[in-house]
Amino acid sequence: MQSHLRRQVVATLLGALVAGAIPASAWAQQNQARLTAEVPPGKFKTLRLRNVPAEAQVALAVKSSSRIVLSVLNEEDARRFPQVQEPILTAPVEQAMSFAVTIPTAGNYYVVFDNGKGTETAKVQMALRAARGARSQSPAPSTPPPESEDRPSPLRRQPGTHDM
Repeated sequence: MQSHLRRQVVATLLGALVAGAIPASAWAQQNQARLTAEVPPGKFKTLRLRNVPAEAQVALAVKSSSRIVLSVLNEEDARRFPQVQEPILTAPVEQAMSFAVTIPTAGNYYVVFDNGKGTETAKVQMALRAARGARSQSPAPSTPPPESEDRPSPLRRQPGTHDM
């Protein structure tokens, strides 16, 4: 119960921070959050990031006691999990990993720690930092760039292709 409450407080603070509800003078102290969780074998845990604005920059540093798969998902893919269609990021975490992503559209996003193929409880530590993105002065292209037909895009994986 305490772990759930802590995740809820962290997600609410992060969402308020990124959405601009926390005054700019408090940003220097409030734009980071830390979370510790245990993910049993065969299970996953999710952290919800509420009301993240478009173009927000989200940086994560993750340590895990055993191999897990980490995913950053939009709300649609989080509902479909584990049959994800277009994750923002999906990557295995062997011991430690850090990365930053730019959130494409405003909304709720989810960080998923998947220990579905694990044989032992994974102890996960995460540090998260968020900031509003710079607004682009030029309009977005009306059509996406063509994808190579030689191989599938790594961002468009088929459902159930997580490697552990």
